[in-house]
Amino acid sequence: MRKIVQYETKWSLLYQMEKEALLNTLKDFSVDIEHIGSTSVPGLAGSPIVDILIGVKREEDINEVRAILKNKSHVYVAEKEMFVLLKEGVPAAHYPPIMTAKNARKLIPHDARRSHVYVTVSESPYWNERINFREQLRSSERARKKYEGMKYELSKRLWNDISTYEYKKEEFIQRSL
Repeated sequence: MRKIVQYETKWSLLYQMEKEALLNTLKDFSVDIEHIGSTSVPGLAGSPIVDILIGVKREEDINEVRAILKNKSHVYVAEKEMFVLLKEGVPAAHYPPIMTAKNARKLIPHDARRSHVYVTVSESPYWNERINFREQLRSSERARKKYEGMKYELSKRLWNDISTYEYKKEEFIQRSL
């Protein structure tokens, strides 16, 4: 079951802190860093994990950027091509730095996660979809209410596989664009 909570203003502050740390870590690369997902939309309830999108401006740098993040106490979940940053006090030693098993992300409890970091190429279709969907939610109360209602409904169900929850969310996003 997914935990959905009312919007918290601290999410934007957490994003700013993460962004500064990421910019420092990736100072040798030209990157864009954006706050995406429910925590990036004021007033929208969501899962209390800050989603961050890193856009690498030169496609040939993407593997090196990912390699640097893999060496920075981020847990890399290969299946989702995402990094999980753990909350303070959660021992990183409990998780391998690279998780490759199917559904490996389920091994990290949601209440242990501080943020999810995705790396893609700036202006790629994935980048543009995430930014456009965020902007749609920010500018349309109707879209926010519809998305929030869907997330609450999905969070009440018990999924045998978290992929079902994610699939339904992605399906909603694609229909909205």
